Amino acid sequence: MSRSRREFLGTAAAAAAVGGAGLAGLAATCPRALAQRPLTGALAKALRREAQPLPAHIPLRDSLTGIRQIKGPEAEMVVVAGKSAEHMGELGLRAIGGMSHFVKRGDRVVITPNFAWATPPEQGATTSPELVRRVIDLCKEAGARTITCLDFATDRTPRGFRINGAYDAVKGTGATLLSPMSPEQFVRVDDFLKYPLHKDKVGWQGVPSPLLRCDVLINMPVFKHHREVQITGALKKFMGCVWRRATYHSIDLEGCIAEISAVMRPTLTIVDGSRILASNGPNGPGRVDRIERVLVSTDPVLADAYACRWLNVEERSVKHLVEADKLGVGNIDVDSAKIENVRT
Repeated sequence: MSRSRREFLGTAAAAAAVGGAGLAGLAATCPRALAQRPLTGALAKALRREAQPLPAHIPLRDSLTGIRQIKGPEAEMVVVAGKSAEHMGELGLRAIGGMSHFVKRGDRVVITPNFAWATPPEQGATTSPELVRRVIDLCKEAGARTITCLDFATDRTPRGFRINGAYDAVKGTGATLLSPMSPEQFVRVDDFLKYPLHKDKVGWQGVPSPLLRCDVLINMPVFKHHREVQITGALKKFMGCVWRRATYHSIDLEGCIAEISAVMRPTLTIVDGSRILASNGPNGPGRVDRIERVLVSTDPVLADAYACRWLNVEERSVKHLVEADKLGVGNIDVDSAKIENVRT
């Protein structure tokens, strides 16, 4: 069995232990994996459960059209250099127009950081909790009515959220921390079926219900290495926001990532590059590099393309970035973008 297959099955087993989210369709779409390694226990139970259709009472919506799309006054992206992740994030937001430019009084805000792994922030696999907390505070100051901080927790939720600092990020802020685990927490969205891989191979897809009600979506990935697709950043982060994601590994992972990004268009992307997992990603442990940068952008493709240099990866060698550019999600050409550099 290949290393990537072992990694995937290990991840799937961890997901099953916390409720099994994300394994739907694997039995049908990845028969070779099942033949190579008979599945028992929690994983087999999760596969049987998630092979069933989404409950009929789960609502069906056409699209995620409620999420606000707005450009900054000038720059498409701000690159901030400094020592403090939260300070860099605040300066970047100020330079791109200020949080009040994107979040209006009474808005419902969803923030999606990397909080999947039960690893300390210092290991570079998860988003800085201090940065997340500062963004929450700025959303409150701008007048947000509700703030939901969500990510699918691959490792056991309470333990993982304690270790990676997710609880600390939201404690006392009034924000809700959510790791959606059951089908009742999701809504079917037909927009995914506009794209060939979802239409012909994946089928229906669901997203956490707060995304259907939100006005502002803030994507907050940590940029890092990934064994299968070279990088994980703004685009791949949205795999933590869909119900059926294990299927992607047996179809076309990078093509599916690009299609997700075409549906889930964030209002803002804030990439944590204060310290990144530079090897053995996405969960590590591995080499950690202190890049000491934060990117704030209205273009998630541009943010990922720029951050590729942190790992010495040529952005056009990353298939999901090229495909997302073709789908009109954003601009992969860093040299043509309006980028502002700020130093703390």
